[in-house]
Amino acid sequence: MKKINYKLTGDILYQDKLGNGLEVYYLPKPEYNKTYALFSTNFGSLDTRFIPRGQEDFELYPEGIAHFLEHKLFEKEAGDVFQDFGKLGAASNAFTSFNRTSYLFSTSDNVYENMEVLLDFVQEPYFTQESVEREQGIITQEIQMYQDDADWKLYFGLLQNLYPESPLADDIAGTPSSIRKITAEQLYENYYTFYHPSNMTLFITGPFDVDKMASFIGENQSKKEFPHAEPIARAPFVAAPVIRRSQIQMDVVNPKFALGFRGQDKLPIDGKKLLEYRLSNYLLLTMLVGSTSKRYEQLYNSGLIDDSFDYSFEMHDRFHMASFTSDGGNMEDLDEILTSALISFKSDEDFNAEHLELIKKDYLGNYYQSMNSLEFIANQFSSNIYPDITFFDYPEILADIDIKKIEMNATLFIEQMEKSIFVISPK
Repeated sequence: MKKINYKLTGDILYQDKLGNGLEVYYLPKPEYNKTYALFSTNFGSLDTRFIPRGQEDFELYPEGIAHFLEHKLFEKEAGDVFQDFGKLGAASNAFTSFNRTSYLFSTSDNVYENMEVLLDFVQEPYFTQESVEREQGIITQEIQMYQDDADWKLYFGLLQNLYPESPLADDIAGTPSSIRKITAEQLYENYYTFYHPSNMTLFITGPFDVDKMASFIGENQSKKEFPHAEPIARAPFVAAPVIRRSQIQMDVVNPKFALGFRGQDKLPIDGKKLLEYRLSNYLLLTMLVGSTSKRYEQLYNSGLIDDSFDYSFEMHDRFHMASFTSDGGNMEDLDEILTSALISFKSDEDFNAEHLELIKKDYLGNYYQSMNSLEFIANQFSSNIYPDITFFDYPEILADIDIKKIEMNATLFIEQMEKSIFVISPK
């Protein structure tokens, strides 16, 4: 077992790799009452075309199958796993993102019993065609609920514009027509391809004894038989050319505006440089339009934006993008101002070393405040895409980012980015 001491955060992380390939991370927090565990597989909504384990050719699966599988794993022949956690005093949940599916529990009692439930239910699939058909109706209702959420539609409308004809253009939950195509056989094919321990991580944090917990998990895994690990052949992520602009109508009071920029530059491979790239571009957006910028004050006072205005720099292992969203206002003017700010950032009055240090200090303060949440730590750690870098490395890497690194990384993104606009207007 490897022990990593993070001096800036004061955390000690223990890393272990079991014989079956499962990566386990232990973050002891003796001052807390609750234990939080997150069991994740590197499998999400983008993974719809791959070579199933034991086969030779690529297969295309219905959109939403990763999310569907997440739902079905909780249903066993003996009953609902949620009830098992509940009887042991634990809260449990699961979620599917673009590139992973995670199962979790938090509890102050019966930690080892709950850990056993978590490991066993995720590693013992039970799918029948009858239960699949029953679940199709439940998830259809969930999909329809999201269709009425204007903010959700704004985000995915922008993704559909930026990455057309790709899995990113599909809702994580799929569509009513796509989930009707899902079969029990397909669920098993997806499960045995992506739920091998070598493609999964387990993260545990709380007031437990590391050696005792490691022994318990090791014993649980040693009782189970898994086939040998195989590399997973995923189809390359490919998207059609960007759709420059599109618009829909919904029952909203004010128009909703989304401006997005698709990254076309080749990302670094080194984990530290990759994190520097993401942080640099996020810091640039904050310098240009964050609450401490002169531009934000001007836009707000002129009525072009209100408290709904937001921005992000999103980066995953297969795509990266910058986005701005806002309600109401003059969308054409806002588009011109924001686009111009990015393109001419080097000469912007808010792009300076003093402003950067102010923003870094604020970012670091929010980071340390978030570290009080075990759930936040687990989710951030498990969603990591940076080789040999963890969530606990952020303060050290942030400290090394100066105005020159931001200029270098932002230039890489901005010189090749492609723009799209998505608008929701009132009916």
